[in-house]
Amino acid sequence: MYSLFIDTHDKDIVITLFKDGKVLSSNIKTSERHHSDYTMPMIDNILKDNKLTVHDLNELLVVNGPGSFTGVRLGVTIAKTLAYTLSIPIKTITSLETLAISNKSKEDKLVVIHDIKGVYGAIFKDDKLDGEIFYKSNAEYAEMDKEKYLIIEDETLDMESIYEYMKNIEPTIAHKVNPLYVKIIEALKND
Repeated sequence: MYSLFIDTHDKDIVITLFKDGKVLSSNIKTSERHHSDYTMPMIDNILKDNKLTVHDLNELLVVNGPGSFTGVRLGVTIAKTLAYTLSIPIKTITSLETLAISNKSKEDKLVVIHDIKGVYGAIFKDDKLDGEIFYKSNAEYAEMDKEKYLIIEDETLDMESIYEYMKNIEPTIAHKVNPLYVKIIEALKND
């Protein structure tokens, strides 16, 4: 079974191809603002390098946020389009979950992703979300009581652990997959 993982939530675009739960190939490209230029060619290249086409894929795995507004929308849209046109299942995982799972510590974790004005964050106990995903401004985050948690701000993704975790996520149909936006975009704040 071939599974394709797509993550475009941050500056690193991560495309990973699994065969029966094992990483067959992975490609990471850092791009500050040009995810749309690189994501589809990366998918095409990873499939060609493994002598596959999109028709060989059995499922799509996608990070649905939080993160870069445009980056999240891009990855989710590509995954939804592929899942719909190929009639294959799709599963979502948050960017914060990928970081929590990739860190092997059993401590309670505060996982955060920084942007210019603040952080997306969540608390994980036993690698399960404890409470709600939040967005705090830099000032609010500075005031937050963080001493009882292992703070995870940057973590090399452990793709096989992420795949194992996602085996327990129920697949859905493409039309039900949506980006996860935690903070209100500036244009909507005044409404």
